[in-house]
Amino acid sequence: MSLVARKIDRLEGGSLSVGPIPRGCRLCAKGSKMVLFVTGECGSSCYYCPLSEEKKNQDLSFADEMPVNVSDDLLFEAKAIRAEGVGISGGDPLCQLDRTLEYTRLLKSEFGPTFHAHLYTSMTDVDDETLARLVEAGLDEIRFHPQTDDWTGIERALRTELTVGIEIPVLPGKEAELQSILARAERLGVSFVNLNELESSETNFEQLTSMGFRLKSIESASIEGSETTAKSVVDWAKDNLSKVTVHYCSAGFKDGIQLRRRLQRRLEETMRDFEEADEADPLVVLGVIRARHGDNVTASQLNHVYDTLLREIGVPENMMHLDTVRQRVEIASWILADIVDDFRQLIDFSSILEIGVAYEYPTWDRLQTLFEPL
Repeated sequence: MSLVARKIDRLEGGSLSVGPIPRGCRLCAKGSKMVLFVTGECGSSCYYCPLSEEKKNQDLSFADEMPVNVSDDLLFEAKAIRAEGVGISGGDPLCQLDRTLEYTRLLKSEFGPTFHAHLYTSMTDVDDETLARLVEAGLDEIRFHPQTDDWTGIERALRTELTVGIEIPVLPGKEAELQSILARAERLGVSFVNLNELESSETNFEQLTSMGFRLKSIESASIEGSETTAKSVVDWAKDNLSKVTVHYCSAGFKDGIQLRRRLQRRLEETMRDFEEADEADPLVVLGVIRARHGDNVTASQLNHVYDTLLREIGVPENMMHLDTVRQRVEIASWILADIVDDFRQLIDFSSILEIGVAYEYPTWDRLQTLFEPL
């Protein structure tokens, strides 16, 4: 009996789906999934791995862009984006199983059973005991990245209460291999297969280009041919598979929509009284006083800047902040524009100071995109 062709749903950012996308992806699309990087350790050695040198093979943890030094860091970041769930990744989080279990329990305990937790691993031979411990900790969904034909761990996971999926990058021209993975996933009863557009990074670019891969365009990190291959495979799945969801996630969606929404949520939760939101992008706008490039200011000088603003110019305390980590004084941009000339006259070392308006992402690391000197 022939299959009835299913419908391809066209999603935001050029993504596609045959069948309902998993809950983890729906929350990610809202920007409400915190990315929990448990460790950079990994038992695989994928040539297309995009991890930075800072993280690759390093036993470090991050919640979104924030380094995790104590467990409270997790809770701070989750609250900062009004998280409804967490995506647990690495490296491979199963390389640090006890830490993964601890963090999962902590988040579930703090935010309740509806807080959705999914985990990404390449250990397709994971054992029953590990799976049972993940379930006990509160994991809801597990996503496998097959490296070999050994899918015994996937089969074991399917016997648990976990939602089980497969998540893989789309290598250009590999339609036959992808179709084989999808067909096997359907036979086993896997819930979904996520196909991710292949992207380059500083760490994998040389390896990818040496194998003949090219960028889609000079403005993009996407690899030419990945999207075309993904669309071909999704179209094949529409006609040849009846149950498993096949979801193509484009780089444009991740970078232009999902990340933007997470940043917007964080901006709304963390913006201080003296900061403004940019009208066009999820950026924080604030005045900054710091050392010029190539110069340095001492802690004593920074304190003098702050005291001068407070006591001699009369800037309210809630309209500025002394940031000793970034070695700068932050101040309302509209106030700084009004008092900048008076301030320069009061500070005898103003020649070594850079004074202006900064546009920054509302992330923990406050990456600056633009600086306008005053």
